[in-house]
Amino acid sequence: MRLVTAVVVAGGLLAGCSGQPGAAAVVDGRTITTAELATAYDELMPIFNGAGAQDVLGVLITEPFAAEVAAENGVGVNDEQALELLRSVAVQALGEEEGAALEFGPGAMAVGRYSLAASALQDLPDADAAAAEYQERVAAADIEVNPRFGEFTDTFTVAPPTAPSWVVPAGGRDAVAPDATPAAVPDTSPTP
Repeated sequence: MRLVTAVVVAGGLLAGCSGQPGAAAVVDGRTITTAELATAYDELMPIFNGAGAQDVLGVLITEPFAAEVAAENGVGVNDEQALELLRSVAVQALGEEEGAALEFGPGAMAVGRYSLAASALQDLPDADAAAAEYQERVAAADIEVNPRFGEFTDTFTVAPPTAPSWVVPAGGRDAVAPDATPAAVPDTSPTP
């Protein structure tokens, strides 16, 4: 009986730490699924070289706040504008034919909206006030990132996950200095 109780308690604790199954992040109750992140990342990878899963996740987390502040300041953006921006970048990166053939789903569109909203906010006469409002909203949000993808930071980015201290690095413990920070987990690309 004690064993069953211990397993149930442990299972409850683990479930509480893991957040929602299939979630890359949860923002004020809104779930960003691992599938949504994977799709957006795959769609954007050909045109945004060097962007990682954490970069895309950071934008998916903060885009609604940037879009709200932009709309409230009269410089809101829409999906048509976001698609136009993404197509333009795709054509520049890949050429006319290949760039025009790319498809962009909701996650990629959010990245386009974020880019346009952030640019529009910077161009406002009172850009500092708009930036402060955006930062306040993000800071006040309840943001939980799946540890598999990293940690949401005070700079509004997602820092890559680090290997737990109990993971032995390639080459054994002698390969790492005793005071070294654990290495980042090498493969952080999202999978559904």
